[in-house]
Amino acid sequence: MLSLYLFFKGTEKVALAVERGQVMEVFLDRPGKTSKVGNMYKGIVRYVDKGLQAAFVDFGDERQGFLQRQEIPACKQNASLRIEQAIQEGQTLLVQVQKDAHGTKGAKLSAIITLPGQVLVYLPNGQYVAVSKKLPEERAEQWKTHFTELLDPEEGVIVRTEADQQSETALSEELQLLRNRWKEIAANDSTPPAPIFHDALIPDQLLRRIPAGVIEEIIVDDGFAARQLRQQFPSFQEKIKWEKEAEMLLPQPLAVLWEQLISPVVHIDRGITLHIEQTEALTVIDVNSAGYKGHSDKQQTAVMVNQLAAKAIAREMRLRNLSGIILIDFVSMNRSDQQRAVLQTFRQALHQDNQRTEVYGFTKLGILEVSRKRERPSILNQLQKAVKPELSLESRCFQLERDLLKAETDRSYVLSGKKAEIRRFVELTKRMAVSASVYVRYQDKAVFKLEEIDEETVKRDGLESLDNLF
Repeated sequence: MLSLYLFFKGTEKVALAVERGQVMEVFLDRPGKTSKVGNMYKGIVRYVDKGLQAAFVDFGDERQGFLQRQEIPACKQNASLRIEQAIQEGQTLLVQVQKDAHGTKGAKLSAIITLPGQVLVYLPNGQYVAVSKKLPEERAEQWKTHFTELLDPEEGVIVRTEADQQSETALSEELQLLRNRWKEIAANDSTPPAPIFHDALIPDQLLRRIPAGVIEEIIVDDGFAARQLRQQFPSFQEKIKWEKEAEMLLPQPLAVLWEQLISPVVHIDRGITLHIEQTEALTVIDVNSAGYKGHSDKQQTAVMVNQLAAKAIAREMRLRNLSGIILIDFVSMNRSDQQRAVLQTFRQALHQDNQRTEVYGFTKLGILEVSRKRERPSILNQLQKAVKPELSLESRCFQLERDLLKAETDRSYVLSGKKAEIRRFVELTKRMAVSASVYVRYQDKAVFKLEEIDEETVKRDGLESLDNLF
């Protein structure tokens, strides 16, 4: 059973899923940094590509969204209809984000609108009833019949697994609630491109994402927010608790957790470490067993290490929200049965993750290929500032040495930098045959450079000659 912690105080909203004293999942909702998946917009069709059978839609984002033919209601209902027959350039179109923009790609859009509730997903122009495959066939048919009778011809609905825990009356009331909400959204008269519906990650998406049956309690740090949640989600009313000092109940303070989440190294049992590196294209996870102390048989050790690592990797994927292509470099195993044992452990560990993950198997080089559905930004991308690559101190020292060797004899120069940087420069370059006059200026700020200077400034500032340091 999960304890869900919701932090509403402050501008950033935070949610943590905690199980058996361990943080299993993290959600961050920040202004301007939140996923747009599920949001609805009034967009303008800017270009229809007949060859691709897709359209580019301006919905107010930096990059235009991409709308495929099969995501248009008319084309969904008529397989022979081409996209240029269904929509035209300049047309206003209501769209919903299916996948966020990533890298140079714009967001993936759909004009087949879905409005999710606690148990139902309402499709204003869906024209079909779908029931979760996890429900028994007999119950699925009963729900299909029930909703087919309730829906208008153009409407549709998706019935989730949790429907079997609700009465027909409760689901009929939820359907009407979603209908009324849709009428309000559709009546929005904003000038396109414009947002018309925001599907908040915290708490809306979160409380739909996690099955109600696995949530033991919902701890909220704000009394007003707790009251609102009880009204908005009556099925959770008894589980919602207000705790003024909610952070004190966590396994570790948020600041400590953030530092752990941006660290590329994860320490797990028996001296095993994971090294996680995220790039724009993919994530690479390396299993390091250098500190492992255990079985004397190397191959048996490899399997044991990899099984421990597999469980930890499944947790880190969920905790850090790693998505897209993931490559895992386990400790080398010689036999296919050993790889199968590790795969079985890994797949079992993934069962706790609600996000769809595909495990494709090991490559010839022994790398495990995995893909995980991308629904929101990774935690690392949200917490860590962009790191600009820069030359090492040694590289800068040798470059400055080359600059000094080219310095003109009739001019004076000053080498500015921290004392430690200049000391390292002297250690690396030894004594140089420099004909120009070169002086040193110590600075506390990070400025390590060479620039021309006049003799008056040298005298005024009492600068020391670089030669005196050798």
